[in-house]
Amino acid sequence: MRAPRAFTKARGLALLLLAFLAGGCAWRPAPVDLELSPEGFAALEIRARGSWRLSGPTWLQPDQESGSGPALVTLHGGGAVPDLARIDGTLTLLAGGALYPIRVRWPLVRVVGAVLTQPLPALSFAAAPLPAPQNPPPIRERLVKLKDGTLLHLPTGAPGPSPDRVAWEEANGYVWPLGWAGEAAPSDALFPLEWHLRATGARWADLAGYPNPVTVAVIDTGVRYDHPDLAGMLLGGADGAYDFVDDDPDPTDPADPYNPTNGSHGTHVTGIIAARADGQGVVGAAWPAPLRILPLRVIDTNGYGSIADVADAIRYAAGLSVVRNGKTLKNPNPAQIINLSLGTDTYAQTLCDAVKDARAQGVLVVAAAGNKGAPGQPNRAFYPASCPGAISVGATDQGFARPPLVTWYSEQNAEVDVSAPGGDIAQDSDLDGHPDGVLSSTWDYRRGRPAYGWYMGTSQAAPQVTAALALLLASGKAATPDEAWQVLKASLTDLGPTGHDPAYGDGFLNLVGALGLAPPGKSLRVVFLGSIPRALAVRPGEPFDTHLAAGRYTVEACRDANQNRLCDPQENPIRSQVTITREATRLPPIVLPSP
Repeated sequence: MRAPRAFTKARGLALLLLAFLAGGCAWRPAPVDLELSPEGFAALEIRARGSWRLSGPTWLQPDQESGSGPALVTLHGGGAVPDLARIDGTLTLLAGGALYPIRVRWPLVRVVGAVLTQPLPALSFAAAPLPAPQNPPPIRERLVKLKDGTLLHLPTGAPGPSPDRVAWEEANGYVWPLGWAGEAAPSDALFPLEWHLRATGARWADLAGYPNPVTVAVIDTGVRYDHPDLAGMLLGGADGAYDFVDDDPDPTDPADPYNPTNGSHGTHVTGIIAARADGQGVVGAAWPAPLRILPLRVIDTNGYGSIADVADAIRYAAGLSVVRNGKTLKNPNPAQIINLSLGTDTYAQTLCDAVKDARAQGVLVVAAAGNKGAPGQPNRAFYPASCPGAISVGATDQGFARPPLVTWYSEQNAEVDVSAPGGDIAQDSDLDGHPDGVLSSTWDYRRGRPAYGWYMGTSQAAPQVTAALALLLASGKAATPDEAWQVLKASLTDLGPTGHDPAYGDGFLNLVGALGLAPPGKSLRVVFLGSIPRALAVRPGEPFDTHLAAGRYTVEACRDANQNRLCDPQENPIRSQVTITREATRLPPIVLPSP
């Protein structure tokens, strides 16, 4: 959205004079008050002789965050803001070694309306990226693929084969987990706190039957076999489980790579997929289905896994033979779906070849899109998520007060296929006293006992897509893994720009639509899509009242049977375009047809 060229002085133009003197002192101006227009724009004129930088609330975006010398900066408000008549915040200018606060006000427009259901009654009205582990180990090996198909592991700096024999070579670098641990929770019935099950419709999964067993490989830090929520769900060493770090058949997670005293990334990811519904702890997204989880450990206790180990684990999970230290390994229980909540921002042909080989076996490869997303840095590739054939999963926030928004860390690029809840442990959007991360099983290494915790990341989003695909196979709605992916894609709820986009891919995970379920919910929902996204629960005929920025919006209304606070495709939403003016706006009635 382009900013208007003209701003009124009363609302849109603030003049900030910073006359730096030769002695290094600066005149400190009086605090500046700045008011955005109802559309959310203002101009800030900075007169400075040296370098400067702006920082402020997430809903206020300058078109230029830093510079040197005088500048005219356009400010634009938007995104997730409270439903208030006026939003207040502070923009801070750093210049000449001093901080200058700029008080910002944004008056929003009151919008009033109502949703009516047929038959029609009389009309009346009353509207920072997640860090990778620090200090990676030095790369000691390079991978050389020969034209005859042989893959050589050669020490860095060692002589290699003649160039005419080489197809390609690359460093045997490292991947790392793509989830970040937050607050821990007590071991009790935690289902009400699993907001992601409501958002995706997984809470209704028991409305279908699941006669078919499904095997899912989780390639990660390993898993805690002694966690009660995973009892009976995990394949052991005799059934194919394997540790590719220590080369033995026991993939028990020895410690969390980020926090050795409390947590297990692999156990958390596994619990998101398959935690048992046993009246205690948490519930996995595929909780009613007969799943078998194949744990494969590739991440060491420093938080890293070699690219070569991950590639071997992918092929092994798919049922292909791999050679380890002169020994041939073959998995007796090949997976139909592989979950990879890990990755690297370095291109890795080794990983992409392994994904290609798994796909040739008919196995789906679901991978986290990456956690280095940042405004102004689109199209950053992450691997193996960006490999051809992989299903790349982006992350959204909780979205209880608004439609789900892509998280600040989720990678945005052309390879993102689908989005699912990844959460944000720094927020508590519904003020329930708990962070908005994804809650799942983990381990307390300090006390040596089961634990539960909120993590956030595309690591947490990917296993929900894995679980959804497993449910489709287990239910018989899809006969093959490829068919399961096609069914899932066809049911996604479109978010963001219409059609495929770098943040949400083809859309947000929608299990109710994919499985053809019929939840009993009868609530109505109105969703505003524009510079301020807003989702409202409403009652038939009763007025709703909200506050938005002036501008053009798409309005969706539906019967939210899924109760996920979205208008999903199977709920037959009606859409219209409305223009919110600078004055209080009364919308015409929104009429939903009979179901």
